Order: sequence, then structure tokens, then C-alpha cells
Amino acid sequence: MMATKVLQDWIQSPPVNSADEYRSLSGVSTYTDAMYRILLHKLWTDFPRYMIAGMTASAFRFVVDRRLTAESISAYNWMAENFVAADFIGVTASQAAGFSFEPTFPLYQKQALLDIKASVDRGVGAILWHDEFVIVTGYDDVEQVLFICESKGNEVVRLPYDSLGRNSTPYWYYQVLEACAPIDLWEVCKESLIQAVYKWEAHDYMLPSQDYACGAAAYEAIAAVLQSGTYDAEQAATVLRYYAQSRMDIASYVAGLKHLSIHMGQVIDEYELLANLHTMIVELMDDCIPWDSREPECVQSMIELIRKAGATEQRAIDAIKRAFPETIGNRFDDVGLR
Repeated sequence: MMATKVLQDWIQSPPVNSADEYRSLSGVSTYTDAMYRILLHKLWTDFPRYMIAGMTASAFRFVVDRRLTAESISAYNWMAENFVAADFIGVTASQAAGFSFEPTFPLYQKQALLDIKASVDRGVGAILWHDEFVIVTGYDDVEQVLFICESKGNEVVRLPYDSLGRNSTPYWYYQVLEACAPIDLWEVCKESLIQAVYKWEAHDYMLPSQDYACGAAAYEAIAAVLQSGTYDAEQAATVLRYYAQSRMDIASYVAGLKHLSIHMGQVIDEYELLANLHTMIVELMDDCIPWDSREPECVQSMIELIRKAGATEQRAIDAIKRAFPETIGNRFDDVGLR
């Protein structure tokens, strides 16, 4: 294995025509962002980012912790959902995760380093959890460091081998993308909408319901914490901006899927309305002083918008169920089964 390997073109700026793909309302680097940049780098896709977010069903996830902290954005079953996300779009992936406090962690850390370096040697950046999802773009065995960058930026940071998997929380995770095969695009798009129903109606079994709310319940949880005032304004804004971005992505995604069903027109209309409501939510937060000071009128306006958004997304999900009743009905109580 090489002593040093750096994917130099990761350091270059993204093409001008795709620069918008790297902007984010929340500033958070997510799994979808990291995967998308690798797909672009390998020429495994020429879709815009919102198409990948939609096709993998990642955009439809809606999870918040009941304190509305920034952790909400990454609170889901990484092993299950990130593997399925790659599989949906025809990408073969391998991954591992665990806790750094376990006595076997040094063995996993050693194997992770081998897998990540092997991926870089193949010319494929690796996805790594380092308090957010980042991309490993190279390594240096002499200096014993990995080179990592955020999925939207070009600044390369050195991560010592010994620090791999050691984060501010005890979780470690990495994924390497191995190959990309052709897919039936429209079947994938249809399945992503069915997964949207599942994510809306089902609570993530990995998350304690007393601490987290998923799908339809998340909107009411947001309204409740805003009403209580027991939240950090900056972290809450990060969460709301992230979900505003995801709902805008969904609106862009479904706009091109009208041919999937005669009922898709209403799906498209509802998600467009939903994106507009989330835009209004962001605009309300942009008026920083009332938001940061929890001005009652501002908070009540936000709660009203949140509840309208919840009702609108429910109508969008109902429209999806009307669009694909046979497929959804045949899955009985396990809509997520595919």
C-alpha cells in the first residue's frame, strides 16, 4: 500500500455550474452531502444534489429531539439508512460503526484505517463521521494522518490516525463506496415516495420516543418546545434551516415526477406549498433580534407556520398514498419493506 496518497482534485473548487449544490441553509455537512460529492468526483451521477437526496429518500426524513438541538439532524440509524441510501441509487457500499468506549475499539480503528486507505488508493473518497459527515481525501503514513474535508468546502484538515473514530460523542462510523451499477430510475423514484410515507408514519425504533419525535409527530414536538421556551435559539435555528432545505429539495425533486401517477399533481402542489412555508420560517428567523430574544409575537408566528407546514406535509403524504395505493396496501403494516 502507498505511504502517501492524496486525491488532489478534491482540493480544487467545484465547477461554477454546480456551486449552488454545495450551499446549505444550515451549514451542516450531512451524509447525503458527502455521498453526493463523491458521486460527482467519480462521475457516478450527473443529477443535481436534490435528486440524490430524493432518490435515496434521505430528504424525507424528519426527526427532532425534544429539546430541538442540532443533534436532531444526525439522529437516525446510520447503518440501516445510509446503506439503503447507497443501494437505492445502485452504489455498492461497505461500512462499520460502533462506540469508542468499547474494549475492541482499537481493533475496529485499525480495520477502519485499512479500509479507508484502500478506498483512497482506488480513487474513491471515504465517508467518515467526525462530529459531522466528512470525506477522507488522502493519507500520509509517514506523518500518520488522514486528510479530511467537509462535503461542501475545499479546506483540508489533518486527522491523526490515533484520532480516527474519537469524536465529541462516543459514536464512530465510516462508509466506503465501491462500485456503481445502472438502476431503473423511475422505479427508484416511485420507491422513494413510498419510503416517504413510511418515514412520515413510523417512529425510528432506534430512538427513544420520550426524547425524539419522527415524521408527523416532529412538527408538534417543535411547536411544543417553541411554546415552552426551553430551547437554544441558535441550535433550533440550525435544525429548522436544515429541514427547510430538505423540504425545498423535496419540492424540486417531485416536480419532475408527474408522470409516475395521475395523482402526482397534488403531491407536487402540496410539496411546493410546503417549501414556501419553510421559506417563510427561515425568513422569520433571519429577523435575528426577535428570534434570538424569543419575542412572544415572533415565537407565536413561528408556531403557526410550523403547524401549517405539518398539515401541508400530511396532505402531501396522503396524496402519495392515493398515487400508489396498491403497492402501499400490499405492504400492510410494513410500508418500509421493499
